[in-house]
Amino acid sequence: MKILGIIGGVSWHSSAEYYRLLNLRIAERLGVRHSARIVMSSLDFADLLDWQRDADESRLKHAFLAEGQRLKSAGCDAFVIASHTLSWLGDLIEAELGLQHISLYDALFNRLRSLGAQQIGLLGTKYTMSDPLYRQRYESSGFAVLIPDEPHFTATARIVYKELVAGVFRPESEEVFMRCIDHLAQRGADAVVLGCTEIGLLVHARQWRDPANATAKPVALVDLIDTHVSECVRRLVD
Repeated sequence: MKILGIIGGVSWHSSAEYYRLLNLRIAERLGVRHSARIVMSSLDFADLLDWQRDADESRLKHAFLAEGQRLKSAGCDAFVIASHTLSWLGDLIEAELGLQHISLYDALFNRLRSLGAQQIGLLGTKYTMSDPLYRQRYESSGFAVLIPDEPHFTATARIVYKELVAGVFRPESEEVFMRCIDHLAQRGADAVVLGCTEIGLLVHARQWRDPANATAKPVALVDLIDTHVSECVRRLVD
């Protein structure tokens, strides 16, 4: 089995879910006595928040390259970044260090294509939803992107940073997200990406149905961790 490196701590709650699911899926694939071979390097999330707030891209790049080098020195065959917002740094690490990056985006876009999705509702951090670079990444892969309108944009972004990254998962907050998903579906989204790795820990549904039209096609809710882990396991054991 190949060794997978994880750059985590973005936040640690979703990194723990990566670890749990990777081991579960390896056991399902190879048998219950098996577990994943993982090296995790976990960052201090507070530093990342400061650098993002200050738009200090050079500090982000330096930190992630250092983490990539640690994973390469530890003998990893490939690595992932356990974050949607910062996953773009994986291509930089691969180019600089030659360590294979199992891209969250590649796994996600393959999942969306398998669903036949064309118009995507995108949830996530305020950076994911507002920075045109993220939208362009989806659009360059053939997907139209819908971002929540207000008050949904502010409400969901606040929950991500005030609650989810602190490990607080409240039923009331799940309802806020479900109302936002309803809003995106009504605007024409045929899939909604839970575009922050913590959102899937809060929103347990994996599809949305129109309560006014029981025969309408359900809207898939795509969880990033589940999607990314499935691709990682395929690469580690095939």
